[in-house]
Amino acid sequence: MDLGKDLDNALRYLGVRGRYNWIVLSHLLIFTSGFPAAMTMILVFITSDPESYYCTPPDGFSRNDTIPTSDANNTNDFGKGCHMYEVHDGILTQNVTNCKNGYEYVYTYGQTSIVSEFDLVCDQRLLKDTATTVLMTGLLIGAYPMGHLCDRFGRKLMAFLSILLYGASGIGLAFAHNYYMFVVMWFLMGVFRQGTMIAGFVLLIEMLPPERRALGGLAGNMAWGFAVVTLALLAFLIRNWRHLQLVLSLGILVALPFWRIVNESVRWLQSQRRYDDAERILQQIAKFNRVAAPSKFLQASEKEALVQQTSTQAPVQQTNIIGATGTDKALGTNEDLGHKPTVEYSKLNEDNNGPKRTRLTVLDLFKTPNLAKNTLILTLDWLAASITYYGLSLNATNLAGNMYLNFFLLSLVEIPAYIMAYFTMEYFGGRKLTTALSLLVAGIACFFTAWIPETTANGTDLTTAIAAFAMIGKFAISYTWGGIGVYTPEVFPTGVRSAANGLLQSLSRIGAMAAPFIVHLNDVSPYLPLNIFGIFAMVAGALTFLLPETRNAPLPETLEDGEMMGKIPAPSRDQEASDKI
Repeated sequence: MDLGKDLDNALRYLGVRGRYNWIVLSHLLIFTSGFPAAMTMILVFITSDPESYYCTPPDGFSRNDTIPTSDANNTNDFGKGCHMYEVHDGILTQNVTNCKNGYEYVYTYGQTSIVSEFDLVCDQRLLKDTATTVLMTGLLIGAYPMGHLCDRFGRKLMAFLSILLYGASGIGLAFAHNYYMFVVMWFLMGVFRQGTMIAGFVLLIEMLPPERRALGGLAGNMAWGFAVVTLALLAFLIRNWRHLQLVLSLGILVALPFWRIVNESVRWLQSQRRYDDAERILQQIAKFNRVAAPSKFLQASEKEALVQQTSTQAPVQQTNIIGATGTDKALGTNEDLGHKPTVEYSKLNEDNNGPKRTRLTVLDLFKTPNLAKNTLILTLDWLAASITYYGLSLNATNLAGNMYLNFFLLSLVEIPAYIMAYFTMEYFGGRKLTTALSLLVAGIACFFTAWIPETTANGTDLTTAIAAFAMIGKFAISYTWGGIGVYTPEVFPTGVRSAANGLLQSLSRIGAMAAPFIVHLNDVSPYLPLNIFGIFAMVAGALTFLLPETRNAPLPETLEDGEMMGKIPAPSRDQEASDKI
């Protein structure tokens, strides 16, 4: 029984542009992609450094009196605002000492940040970098378990539970009264952000037929792009980091009443053999969209499937991943659909009580050669995309000019990249070529950015060219994200799709955590950071050509489907159109 193909036809019949999809997709895009994007990238403003800072002078003295003009003590960080002339018995001396009365901060735009609020400067400066690492650690640790729970308990439950906990953690962050409470709340935000985005995005992709999944990926990426652009405007208007965090946290909780409207993923219900529930939801969507529904969308209900399994002359055998050992005939139809999965969504074992399920885990992705190869290459792609994206973003903070305008422009460049990625995925090169070429271009742009000198031998200024190649690199790596987000769930089987996506997202956070340390290699050689980013991107891009093309192909439902990806040709658009209801 080819339930995957059957469901794709049902989704086409219900209509991607139906009222239900407009409401639900808007919800998923805004609350599981847009708000999480803004609440993650807010770190740029929460951790912003002041223009300058200096020791608070004692009563009766001004900062000009206490700022050292010479370093008699040979202090390593002299001139960074960390020292002052000591005042003894009301008399200013020439002895240089640490700040005794705290610090005063100068922010160009009048904003606040944790740097000034928790005095994360001088010997405490490492705590600022640690805070960012804590957020990334939360994203790293949260991705896999959230993906696994999404496969175990369903996309809808985990999406809404994560939204609730994410918003609550964000509110806790806004009211954090010390640094340690701040980092705890930020860690929890990292964990629960993964739940919102993994569950929400997988639910979105699984609602769409093959020829519309790239459009769903584009919509998710556009929601991210518009969210970070909007964040720049909000941050410009709300200069207090606590108020900005509170506005975003309360905003995401608006999603909770949508619980009654959003349905569970029908594809996930099928993977759990809950065929009756899947059929009921399809009928509800048809009624909501005001379209005439057939008596039954799917070929067999759960009860009918079990009856036919137990009535088969030959016993149900557990099949291996290489070939079928039992009947492949679809239940309820004599039509050969040309797609014959032989392993059910959960592996079947038999005991005295009949069939029972053994749940799939990500370890199953490495038990067959082709699926293991695809998993490893996609892992490298995610690592390269993450390390290059964050590395280029960190380098971009050195650009001169208005902080808010710079962030706005750097975010804005992502939107056309996502749009172009959609068109190349759908109408030109497909998923594989889009991901491979964008990584290669990003890598080449990194090399040029690293090796172009700031001035030529005759004194010509080349900083504009350097900035241009940096922007090309940022555009290209955003292009990669536009492709890989759609590509990844199309490669993995339904029973382990969320867990696999979570694992890759977790591993990609290693790249995000490593990026700042690689950037610091600039102190050793200015050529090292961007060349390292370039090498990562180039190697990943070259290996991506070994992955299967998934455009217009049915989502793999079983481990065998995943193993066969790339071994059989994907259907053409004409062939897909002929299968529509």
